[in-house]
Amino acid sequence: MRNEYLFELGGENKELAIIEAMELLKTEMYKPEKNFEEGQIATIIVSRKLTSETVRRLGMTKRVSKIIRSSKEKNIEKYIGKLPIIDIGNNSFAIRRISNSKMSEREIAVRIGEKISKENRTDLANPDVKILFYTSSRTIVSILEQDFVTSYKNCLQHHVKHRPYFSPISIHPRIARSMINLSNCKAGDAILDPFCGTGGILIEAADVGMKIKGIDILEKMVENSNGNLKHFGFEGAIVKGDVKESKNLDFEAIVTDPPYGISSSSGGEKIDKLLQRSVDVLGRALKKGKRVVIAVSNPELVKTKKLTMLYQFEWYIHKSLTRHILVLEKN
Repeated sequence: MRNEYLFELGGENKELAIIEAMELLKTEMYKPEKNFEEGQIATIIVSRKLTSETVRRLGMTKRVSKIIRSSKEKNIEKYIGKLPIIDIGNNSFAIRRISNSKMSEREIAVRIGEKISKENRTDLANPDVKILFYTSSRTIVSILEQDFVTSYKNCLQHHVKHRPYFSPISIHPRIARSMINLSNCKAGDAILDPFCGTGGILIEAADVGMKIKGIDILEKMVENSNGNLKHFGFEGAIVKGDVKESKNLDFEAIVTDPPYGISSSSGGEKIDKLLQRSVDVLGRALKKGKRVVIAVSNPELVKTKKLTMLYQFEWYIHKSLTRHILVLEKN
């Protein structure tokens, strides 16, 4: 049975948020089809019901709710009149408007509430489920269950300010999370970060149940990465070494944020040269059909015949720095 879900996207990078969701759903064999996109929402049709575990993996989506009815009907009274009876079991509920409309939230709540059994209790403070109402070029009513929680907020618990070992250029947890979800890997698969630094990417991979492997040229970074992982209750195989050690390890995908800028350590090697050499090494270390997800400042430096570019996204850091998130696949 096909199911349709409403994805409320974060505002940092809409394109990245949508592709992250689509790629994760493909990895988890949901056969996703994007049906509608407008502003900061998208609706996606899948082949079966989503699980809370899948939803929890998302880093760039704020909320995911199951659509009850979606229509181009602009007359809200007519639309609500055609809604089916909303069965929410024995759960308490609240009704929330998530877009502007001519009808007030209270009026909408009263009208939609008529579609819910009077035996269900309204709880505005802590409902078991929320009934969400959206209207613009389409009108949508969806159900948000309490256990359908993405990691848009929760992954911020892994932010550098909450880690015992700090690096000023550590990648943002939401970006690290989305990069993991673009790798086409499931829980239990092995992820390699050959420039692991203080472990930002490895933390997100471990949090979704992946086996984690890391390399760093500095012993201090190996210790810091292990320390941060331990702080959050994770563990992995982190070794001191050069990126060329990648060829000696077994993994399903590479997800990495190589050194850049004056705060990075490259072992004395020029950053551009290191990046070009690394892409060549990683291209050879990967198995056919497997992916490298990499953050770089200059995408031109990672061009190689060994890898095909699937996606490219921009991530604005500040006025003098924009990082590019590249998803590459081994030919």
